[in-house]
Amino acid sequence: MDDIFRRRLIHALTNRRWASLDAERAAAGAAGVYQDGDWDWRVWRSQAAGDPSFFRVKREESAVSVFDSLVEGRARDVANALNEVERHGPDATGIP
Repeated sequence: MDDIFRRRLIHALTNRRWASLDAERAAAGAAGVYQDGDWDWRVWRSQAAGDPSFFRVKREESAVSVFDSLVEGRARDVANALNEVERHGPDATGIP
């Protein structure tokens, strides 16, 4: 994930009423494991016995998660923002 993509993700999350610091943390975490792909980002409920309450954002159920949250709505925001930025590129969030 390059810096422009990360900034677009932050902007997309703040447009969803996320605090700037929370959006920056989510984008920083996602940047560490993000990989471009053909499938949409989706929210998956954790299947692990030790953490069944987590909602994970990933392309496939068996993939590495780019964002984990106890709150499903937060995970959905990240998945939707990632899909938006990937689909629409520079025009998705108003950042040139």
